[in-house]
Amino acid sequence: MAQQQEERQVFADIVTLHQHVVYRYLLRFTGNVHDAQDLFQDTFLRAHRAYAALPADADVCAWLMRIAINLTKNYIRDRQRRRRVMLEPVGKRADDEIPEPKDNADTEGLMISRDIARTLQTAIAALPFHQRVAFTQRQFEGLEYATIATHLGCSQESARAHVYQALRKLRLVLDGTDAREQRG
Repeated sequence: MAQQQEERQVFADIVTLHQHVVYRYLLRFTGNVHDAQDLFQDTFLRAHRAYAALPADADVCAWLMRIAINLTKNYIRDRQRRRRVMLEPVGKRADDEIPEPKDNADTEGLMISRDIARTLQTAIAALPFHQRVAFTQRQFEGLEYATIATHLGCSQESARAHVYQALRKLRLVLDGTDAREQRG
């Protein structure tokens, strides 16, 4: 009984320590608060079930991120199936939180910023899975390539290449956006 309480407390400490990293990753990846919360809960439920089998010297953060990444793969596959039926995902989107302008002077600039943000968000969502994960973890979370490699189960060189390829593709998209704005 005492051992179960101790294990619960240890796991609760793990959740407290790593919940922000996992949730930020899921929110950035899904772009949807509701789906991020669902995946967050699934991540920690699966982690709780498998915690007893985790080696004592394991990197807990990498283990949790691996669970979150695998759940995200499933989410993407399922969303692509649902997309055939639904036109727009349900739930609050991350870009809905962009503040409204306080005066009309900056309305045009804000509209352009929103368009660029949406274009970038769409371009990130279109990246191949490993590139998207590596890019978001490097650019938004500031993670080192070694950590990204551990999360993806690849070498540091592969993680670096995934980030490079993602940046190259995103630059092409944004360069096209700039060209359209200059013509328009």
